[in-house]
Amino acid sequence: MLNALFTKEFTAEAFIDEINKNYKFLTKDYRNEFFYKNTLFNKLVLGKYSVNTTSAFSEVVVGKSKADFVLINNSKGMVFEIKTDLDNLDRLVYQLDDYSNAFSELYVVTSERNYYPVYKVVKESNPAVGIIVLTDNVSLSVKKKAIKNDGNLNHEVLFKLLRKKEYEQVLLSKFESLPEVKPVLYFKTSLQWFKTINITEAQKLVFDQLRKRIDTEGYHLLKELPIPIRWLVYTGNFNYKELYEISEKLNLR
Repeated sequence: MLNALFTKEFTAEAFIDEINKNYKFLTKDYRNEFFYKNTLFNKLVLGKYSVNTTSAFSEVVVGKSKADFVLINNSKGMVFEIKTDLDNLDRLVYQLDDYSNAFSELYVVTSERNYYPVYKVVKESNPAVGIIVLTDNVSLSVKKKAIKNDGNLNHEVLFKLLRKKEYEQVLLSKFESLPEVKPVLYFKTSLQWFKTINITEAQKLVFDQLRKRIDTEGYHLLKELPIPIRWLVYTGNFNYKELYEISEKLNLR
């Protein structure tokens, strides 16, 4: 859809009308995962917090699960597992178990209709997990606040969130050197070093590296964009020039 704007298939007015029409359909009749993510991004990152202090990620692999929406704010990380009316809850227990190995605050975000089924699963499996309901009027209602829990944190799961250059930065910051071993032993030895770090400090160091993946230059322009495309643009890896160009083409500048 954004490509259409750059290839002049739409005028700015027609483009905005089209995305608003489609988004209105999602809002009323088809609240899919994208709609939930876009709402979380607008309400939390652009609303409650700031793109300067908070980074958001999608589909983060944690153990054997993929976290729908991850928010890291000042080295504090939270997972938001989305369960729309289109989803079932069959894997929720296992997903929450996996996420608790890397994140201390977990939320399930669901619909008003799904609240009680989700509440039952959470109550029986992991009472520390919070529940947020995306209401009919598109507000986020915290029905159950998450309780911070570091008890399940796991060094290996945290370590595997990082790319090689990232975990090397962590090791250099702690030990001022890197393992001098054969390449086949490098990952294993690096992990062994990482396991000697206090688990909550290790978590913070990992979150610091994850936040550096997001270049926030120009992201203040996101608030100028139409609400329906903000999450799409945020996750599109646009540079400052491209963000400025999108804003200009929409006649927002």
